[in-house]
Amino acid sequence: MANYILGVKTVKYGTPTADGGMATQLDKQVAPYKESVTFEDEEGEVVKHFSEGARYPFLTIYSAAGTTFKFSVPMDNDSLKEWMGGEIVNGQWQAPRGNFQAAKSLELMTEFDIPVSIPKATCYGVRRFGQKTTDISLIEISAIVELPEKADLSPMTLYPPVVAVALGNSEFV
Repeated sequence: MANYILGVKTVKYGTPTADGGMATQLDKQVAPYKESVTFEDEEGEVVKHFSEGARYPFLTIYSAAGTTFKFSVPMDNDSLKEWMGGEIVNGQWQAPRGNFQAAKSLELMTEFDIPVSIPKATCYGVRRFGQKTTDISLIEISAIVELPEKADLSPMTLYPPVVAVALGNSEFV
């Protein structure tokens, strides 16, 4: 049976390790607001090199761009502080005087329990106030997937690890 990637039901997050690896503790978790999740591989750049008068290039170079993961959470004091910085004083969120961004490790769990791990992403939030009385105000979080400092670590992994089962002298995957 195929493993489908459908939706994201939870986002766990923590601070990347000191050596630039995936957080060992993903001790915080949020449930994204319905239909707010997007994963966008940005368009890269294609450069074609031609000989004079040629219709087809003799060399094509594709330079890939990045990946951005976005999701929204309902706006409350704790979420504002976590994703936009600032402080909570006397029960009120006070915005930071400058820009705020934070490096986080993320683990997304899809509707069919397929994990997506991102060891390092720069995250920031943008307030999206409800325009109608029936709309809820949200914080849209953008997580820009980055290359981890740890040399042998991929910027993103999909699907659960394959577990080898030892039976006698043979191993099966």
